[in-house]
Amino acid sequence: MYFCRLQKVLGLDSLDEVLDTKLVNSKHIVQNVYNVNKQGIVTLEDKSKELPHWILSAMKCLANWPSCSDLKQPTYSGFERDVFKTIVDYFGQIKEPLLTFHFFDVFVSVLGLLQKPSKAVEALQISCLLLPPENRKRLQLLVRMMARISLNQDLPPLSESVRTRTLMVQAFSRCILCSKDEIDLDELLAAKLVSFLMDNYQEILSVPSALKSSIEDHVVNVQRVQIKYAGADSDATLHPPSFCHQISTDEFEHQRATGSQEPLAALLEEIVMNKEISVKDKKKKLKQFQKSYPEVYRVRFPTPETEAMLFPEKTKQKPPILIWALKKPFQPFHRTRSFRM
Repeated sequence: MYFCRLQKVLGLDSLDEVLDTKLVNSKHIVQNVYNVNKQGIVTLEDKSKELPHWILSAMKCLANWPSCSDLKQPTYSGFERDVFKTIVDYFGQIKEPLLTFHFFDVFVSVLGLLQKPSKAVEALQISCLLLPPENRKRLQLLVRMMARISLNQDLPPLSESVRTRTLMVQAFSRCILCSKDEIDLDELLAAKLVSFLMDNYQEILSVPSALKSSIEDHVVNVQRVQIKYAGADSDATLHPPSFCHQISTDEFEHQRATGSQEPLAALLEEIVMNKEISVKDKKKKLKQFQKSYPEVYRVRFPTPETEAMLFPEKTKQKPPILIWALKKPFQPFHRTRSFRM
């Protein structure tokens, strides 16, 4: 369903020319859609992939200027330029652009849609779900900072010769979009795409509600298994049932076992990833699934240990009071060195 929507919005006959579908991680799409905070920023399961605290502090400082709540030390003339240079240096040394080399052709294909802003917004909104969650989160934070800096009249100029908006595009275009072979990339087009991102970042980097709803409706239909008997009342909201020749129980079991199991595997993954249901209900649904489709369940959870990892036991033992007493109280972040490079 995702590939069909992407192909349609890009106006292509096939995705083969712009995307190797084998490189798409479906778990990334699910996490980008469902694991988000109140601000719409994706949350990471692996905290080691978060931005360093000092970079987050620097980005918040410029995005919220002149309020720098994370930086308690007094500022000096040119302080904001040093903070900006620190951010530029950090993103300038990443090995791969945030939109990744794998998906470069997808995002370049969106450039032809920029003359139709609403179409381009939808295309970028769907395309950005392809990104690894850590890339998507960094892109969300970076582009939001860029947009706020560009509109902030209270922030002193960050350059003597370049307008602030132009500076944002020049400073971060390459860390957002570039190809392995620089010759293939027209930097003016990259700058145009980044500018469009800045102007429409709130909508582009939000979860596409239409796609989410259509997929959820599909999952509901997969879950709904109905057996109609002759003479039973039919559901008026459904299509009239069609009748087939009756087959034996053994033949039915054979067809069920040899049929396509991809929708069932997708349904099981949906249950596993659903954070909106309680642990008790999730265990109940998993037991029901295991009973109905043991083979599919065994592929996802081959051993009792793999199943147990889904529900880690919470320890009830409280640490000794003495240990807590010896620990130092939380120390707020204090900057000891200047951002001046």
